[in-house]
Amino acid sequence: MYRPSLKSDRSLIILLILAIVLFYIAQSSYLHIKSDNYELKIAAANLMKASIDSLTAEINRRGIEIDPIDDPLKTGLIGNRLSSITTDRGLLSEKQAAINPNISAIFVEELSKLKLMPGDCIAVGITGSNPAVNIALYSAIQVMELNPKIVVSLSSASYGANRPELTWLDMENILKEKGLINFKSAYASFGGKEDLGIGLSDNGIKALRDAMQRNNVPLLIGNNLDDNISLRMAAYDEMLPEGQRYKAFINIGTGIANVGSEPNANLIPEGINRNLAEHSYEKEGVMIKMAKNNIPVLHFRRILRWAKRYGLPTSFDTIPKVGQGKMFSSLVHNQTVNIICLAILVIAIAMVIIFDRHDRRFMANIVDPDEEL
Repeated sequence: MYRPSLKSDRSLIILLILAIVLFYIAQSSYLHIKSDNYELKIAAANLMKASIDSLTAEINRRGIEIDPIDDPLKTGLIGNRLSSITTDRGLLSEKQAAINPNISAIFVEELSKLKLMPGDCIAVGITGSNPAVNIALYSAIQVMELNPKIVVSLSSASYGANRPELTWLDMENILKEKGLINFKSAYASFGGKEDLGIGLSDNGIKALRDAMQRNNVPLLIGNNLDDNISLRMAAYDEMLPEGQRYKAFINIGTGIANVGSEPNANLIPEGINRNLAEHSYEKEGVMIKMAKNNIPVLHFRRILRWAKRYGLPTSFDTIPKVGQGKMFSSLVHNQTVNIICLAILVIAIAMVIIFDRHDRRFMANIVDPDEEL
């Protein structure tokens, strides 16, 4: 009696299993695709890790106390809640999240968008409020071989570089002496309210002056905030080599002389801004004045937002390893493996069809003895 197909259930089951196995292989086969500027990002992250380690070693050598609750990684980069040079409240979580060497790769990524070349001059405004973020920026600047001109608001918010004996100027000087960076701040101001340290005690003002003196950094101070903004702009102009122009202004934090006012700090978008001059703000700080000189501005304020944007952890029990994060590489399906798996499956199906047709022709040529009778 004629049968349309002689394929056994076993053959079909084997084909089904083969399809499942090939699908699993194709689905689980990935390639790591390195991002643009991968080597620079790795170099910056390694430099930041080395900088953190060097500062921690020096802090321990000096016998400076580290709070294991506020600074569970025991880096020494998280300061006290209050001190004589503390200007306002800061978020501890922001300082803790910044102790990640891969944060430096964010700055490489952002600065690369500005098409900066080795030797380009950039103006930089920072504060002492989050030293780990400063280190991340410095690491990116160093490996990209940029030429920064830096003015720092030296006081700090809570948990920043607010130890009078270990201000940000002291930290960057340690890094420079150890050969990890080849630049440092050129000028400093008191920071805080009106950029004049209003509200700090006499001891706090003296501590800031002492820090500037022992690190050979001149003080910028006028009669009011407008004076200090003007003094900063003059300082940036004076530091710029003849015949060159600033290719970018990078602002870290909410130094009042840089942002102009507290509302401005919230209104100015974080990231690269090329059109700030087109908007009206309450008071023109250094950022706005730079923008009016056709200088692009990179505004970096909340590290937690940046970490989430780039897929970095915001809390961790150990310092993350260098190279972790989507700004370093991405996973994509391995197309070669996918094509091979598809080819194998097609060949297997074709073989089943071919053998099935062969068996049909064979059965069609068999004569049924009962029909002959």
